[in-house]
Amino acid sequence: MRRANPYFYFLLLGLGLSALACGPVTPEAIDCSKANACGDHGSCVDNGAGDECVCDTGWTGNRCDQCVDGFEIQGGDCVPANSCASQCAAQGRTCIGVEGDIVCGGCLDGWYEQDGRCYQACAAESNPGEIVPVDLYIMLDQSASMSDDGKWNAVVAALQSFVNASDTSGIGVGLQFFPLPMTGSGPPTSCSSDTDCGLYGPCVPVLNQCNGAFSSDSCDPADYEDADVPIQTLPGVQSAILSALNNAGPNGDSTPTQPAFDGAVTYATAWAQAHPDHLTFIVFATDGEPTNCTYNSIADTADLATGAADGDPSVKTFVIGVGETLDSLNTIAAAGGTSQAYLVDTGGNVTQQFIDVLNEVRANGLCKYQIPQPEQGTADTTKINVSLVDPAAPTTATTLFNVGTESGCDPVNGGWYYDDPVTPQLILLCPATCTQVQLDNLEVNILVGCQTVVR
Repeated sequence: MRRANPYFYFLLLGLGLSALACGPVTPEAIDCSKANACGDHGSCVDNGAGDECVCDTGWTGNRCDQCVDGFEIQGGDCVPANSCASQCAAQGRTCIGVEGDIVCGGCLDGWYEQDGRCYQACAAESNPGEIVPVDLYIMLDQSASMSDDGKWNAVVAALQSFVNASDTSGIGVGLQFFPLPMTGSGPPTSCSSDTDCGLYGPCVPVLNQCNGAFSSDSCDPADYEDADVPIQTLPGVQSAILSALNNAGPNGDSTPTQPAFDGAVTYATAWAQAHPDHLTFIVFATDGEPTNCTYNSIADTADLATGAADGDPSVKTFVIGVGETLDSLNTIAAAGGTSQAYLVDTGGNVTQQFIDVLNEVRANGLCKYQIPQPEQGTADTTKINVSLVDPAAPTTATTLFNVGTESGCDPVNGGWYYDDPVTPQLILLCPATCTQVQLDNLEVNILVGCQTVVR
């Protein structure tokens, strides 16, 4: 007779232990001496064989924390599914009764009513609304024609007034000029075709010289990629801006619109990517049509503006035309996401008109707020609310509806929405609410932690 393999006994022993380990799990014993042993929906009793939970109607489970079949949790209670209580609780209301149709009453305990709807109250964390920082990168035309009709002096006076104003504190400003002097070797001394001239064409027939040879201005976008004054916050950048304006002058031979704008897009886009919580705008101010340079057209400049506006983050372009016949600049502005150019009439007060435009540009940052972020992770944007508080009555607050998108804004009651409903970065107030905040000097609070109140 064969002897049994000793490992066979160990195998049987292991299977036995496994069977014991995988047997039924005994529910945790109930101890009525412990506080709240059966939760909020049952009573703890001694049945003679030990303590147990006797559940309220509709509740079941070892600790009365589940609904029985045919019941569902609504308003913190187990109620018959599809009953009056169930359907009213879904609205945050009590059930009055059934009179042909289900009749709902007032808001449930722990809920509040606003504009005819009930909302669940919760302990939200309140944060003062922080307006999104606005940064303006100004690319300023310093071609010789800017000296006509006192345009240069008027524009410089406007910029000086803007950076000196007390109410511009906190705004970021950077500055560069165009045209800039040519760097490097420039165009060749002679040419037989436009291709020979590179950036400085076309090749002038008969003379066989590149057009750029008749100017000292740069047509190279790389020369415009650095700022004369990098973006910094006012009033700290004030002296640097004033110094740069004093050292500049309208002495350029041409208007290299496209190369200058190309450089501005490069700088502003890099800045925006490094400061995604800011709004970065290009302010492009010029008095003329593009002249000189091989690549220098309104259409191609508009394409650059489109690329910047459609970027992530978006960099929009505001165009200021200093003159009356610069309608072609509307093409660049529209491509840059700002509809049309601002045209400054040289027959009027150029300085004041230019200041008004700058103030209108920076107003694009009004009523746009940062989403409060937790110390770790990202904010749950389904649990954000916005409220308005009158400083004269700080104990009362009005919670605004989230209207989804700008198109959902009520022209009277206003509301708020995210800049992007899928990947929100900013909180935006509807025009009616924005106007109310400005006129009534209201405080904006961002509430975190409660389900967003939607219209």
